[in-house]
Amino acid sequence: MLDSNLVIPYLADDPATVPLIERLAPEGIAISIITYLEVYQGTLRSADPERAQEQFERFLAVVPTLSLSPAVARRCARLREDLKGRGRRVRDRALDLVIAATALEHGLPLVTRNLADYEDIPEFSLYQPS
Repeated sequence: MLDSNLVIPYLADDPATVPLIERLAPEGIAISIITYLEVYQGTLRSADPERAQEQFERFLAVVPTLSLSPAVARRCARLREDLKGRGRRVRDRALDLVIAATALEHGLPLVTRNLADYEDIPEFSLYQPS
């Protein structure tokens, strides 16, 4: 599952990100509904929102969006309580915890450039591209 910090540069034709996504695509990639929200917000702030939204729609035609389900919500709540119980920061992490819960619930690793946002989540498979 891809984090928004990879989807956004991919849509901007970032030379470091495009080959990575193209290499991962045959194995199957997806995004969470939170990544969808973050990327769509970015299209609204773009210099050319219409073009940015069209690019995003083309991306979405081949990359599924994993929705927020009751199972993901329950997993997210358990993650938050576990982190809080261990004295970890939970404030201002709601979106990251939904992303993590989505990946965990679907048995997917998360590909992200921000390992620090997720490294305190137990049993979570993370991949940081070089």
